[in-house]
Amino acid sequence: MKTRPGICNRKKRFASREAAERVAQAAPFTLRAYRCELCRQFHLTSRTKGMQIPRHELGRPELPGPELRRS
Repeated sequence: MKTRPGICNRKKRFASREAAERVAQAAPFTLRAYRCELCRQFHLTSRTKGMQIPRHELGRPELPGPELRRS
C-alpha cells in the first residue's frame, strides 16, 4: 500500500505488526495493519481489498452462505 507523506504524518505509528494488530482487533470495525514505505513502521487502514488476513481473523467462524440459510 502506498501512503502519501501527509497521510503518513497524520496516522498513528506502531513499531511492530503485532502491536498494530492488537489495536485493530479491539476496534469495532475491520482494520488491517500494513507497513508504510515512507516511515517503515506500521499503520492501520480500513481498506481490505488485496490485504493479508490477520491471524486473529482466521479463527473467526463464518456466517453460513445463502445456500445454507433456511427461508
